[in-house]
Amino acid sequence: MKYRIFMLLSIMNLLGFGQSKEENKPKIENEFKTEEIFIIGECNFFFNKSKCIVKYENNKVTDFTFVGNMEIFEKLDEKDDLEFKHFIYPPELYIRNLTLEKNMETKITENNHLDSEVGLYFGEHGSVEAQVFIKDGWIRIIGFGEVYGKKYPIKINFKL
Repeated sequence: MKYRIFMLLSIMNLLGFGQSKEENKPKIENEFKTEEIFIIGECNFFFNKSKCIVKYENNKVTDFTFVGNMEIFEKLDEKDDLEFKHFIYPPELYIRNLTLEKNMETKITENNHLDSEVGLYFGEHGSVEAQVFIKDGWIRIIGFGEVYGKKYPIKINFKL
């Protein structure tokens, strides 16, 4: 009986029951170190800076395009256990025509992602649900992206 109660409480905690809304918000400062990262799942693809695009004015994002580094991708591809081994090119995450709130952040969800052009191209186009922040000279994105029907955690930290 104690085991069942423990399991029930563990599941409730995992799902966020009994937590305040503040506890459910991602702790961006704790999530990212002050280094540039482009992580999908367990892999850090870093960036091909020459192909990345950052165009925004005030709180209107015209084009954020983040492209993984091909040399890093090829080194990762040499590993036998790379989940994305059969892919030819590094990932690309794009966000176009997005309006941020006055505090320079917004949440892209299943309900509002069609208002903008948002996606993850990695072998095919997949959906993205994430929080986007522009703060202290950094663009930070944390959420999930779809690769061939499977959702993967995404973390981007890009220095402006």
